Amino acid sequence: MSFDYDVTIVGAGPIGSTLAYELTKEDIKVCLIDKKKVIGLPLQCSGIINKRVLDFNQIPKELILNKVKSAFLHSKNHSFAVSKEEDQALIIDRVGLDQFLYNRAIENGVDSYLSSKVLTIDDIEGKVLFQNDSEEKTIKSKIIVGADGPLSLVSSTIGNDFNYYCASQYLVKVDKIKDMSFVDLFAYENLFPGFIWIIPVYKNIFRVGLFSNYDYKKQREILNDFLENDFQYGNFEVIEKYKGKIPIYNKDNKLYKNRALIIGDAASQVKPTTGGGLLIGFETVKIAKKNIIKALNLDMAENDLDMLANLFKDYQKDFEKRFLNEISYQFKVQKTLSTLSDDDLDYFFMKLKEKEADKLISEYGDMDNQSTLVKEFLKRGLILSLLPKIHKKELAKIWLL
Repeated sequence: MSFDYDVTIVGAGPIGSTLAYELTKEDIKVCLIDKKKVIGLPLQCSGIINKRVLDFNQIPKELILNKVKSAFLHSKNHSFAVSKEEDQALIIDRVGLDQFLYNRAIENGVDSYLSSKVLTIDDIEGKVLFQNDSEEKTIKSKIIVGADGPLSLVSSTIGNDFNYYCASQYLVKVDKIKDMSFVDLFAYENLFPGFIWIIPVYKNIFRVGLFSNYDYKKQREILNDFLENDFQYGNFEVIEKYKGKIPIYNKDNKLYKNRALIIGDAASQVKPTTGGGLLIGFETVKIAKKNIIKALNLDMAENDLDMLANLFKDYQKDFEKRFLNEISYQFKVQKTLSTLSDDDLDYFFMKLKEKEADKLISEYGDMDNQSTLVKEFLKRGLILSLLPKIHKKELAKIWLL
C-alpha cells in the first residue's frame, strides 16, 4: 500500500504545528491541513499561560507581552489577593505564537495546505479528502492526527460525542494601567461554571472576557453590563471583539480509531476550571510523538490495524495516567463552585480571609495543577469549613464519596 505521507495532521494550530515540527525532527514525512487562510486568525484565546510552558515549547521573547505573579479574586462584595514572589504566568501574543509555530514546522520540512476544508476522513485507508482552491484533493497517510479544534471532524469520525462552552473576549483600551503584575478574576453565581477575567496586555490594554453556559449574544450582554457597572479602571473603549469555543473533557471519548488519533482541543484536552489547553497540549505532543514513532516502526500487514490500535491504546493510557487525576479534581472544584449563590460566595471569600487561606493558596496554588492545593485544603479540613453549613451534605458527596 503506497502513502503520500507518514502522518497527515488536520489543524495547524499550536498543537498540530508543534507535533508536525517534532515529527519532522525524526525524519518523518508530515503534511498539515488547515481551513484558515491566515494561521492564528481570528484570535480565540485569552492568551495567558503558565510559565512552565517554556519547559515544553519555544516561545520567542518578543511574543511575551507581559508577565503576572498575582491574582485578585472577586465575589460580588468581597475580594482577596493571592501572590507569589516570582512571575507565574505569561501573557502572550497568541496570533504571533500560532504563526511562529506553524512557520517553524514549515521551515523544518512540513508540507501544508491552507484555505483547505476537510470533507471526509477514511480512518481505515488513511485518506483525507479536502477542498483547496475549489479543487478536491485526497491525501493518503499511514496515520491521521486530528488537531482540528473543539468541533473536530476527526473526533467525530472516531465516533465521539463532544460538548463545549462558548467564550467571548473584548480588547479594552484605558488611559493607563498602573500595575501590570496581576489579573482580576470574577466569580459570580450566574457565570458558573465559568468566570470573567481581566488580563493586562499592554500599558493601556486589557483583555476582558468570560466563558459560561450562555450563548454569544448573552455573553456580550453580560460583558457590556460588567464594563458599565463593575469595571474599576476608569474610562474605557472596546476596540476589538472575539469569540470561540472551549471543549468539555469527556473521559468516555476515545483518542484513537484505526489509523486516526486526536490531540489538543479535538480531544478536549483542556483544564475544566479555566478552559486552558496549551500546557496540556504541548506536554501531550511528547506522548503522541512517542506512540506515533513506535507505530511507524511497526512491521505489519497492510490492513492489519490491530497492532496499530494497541499502540494508540497506549497513547490514551499514557495521557490518562498523566492528566486524568488532575482533570477529575478540577471537575470537583467546578461542581463545588456551581452549587454556590452570590451570598455563599461572599461568605466563602470572607472565610478565606479569616482563615488566612490566601497564604495557603499563594504557597500551594498552581493555575494548571490545582489538585495540589485541593489536597492541602482536604488535609486541613478546610473545604467543608469554608462554606455555609447548608451545603455540607452536598459537598460531602462531591469530595468524600
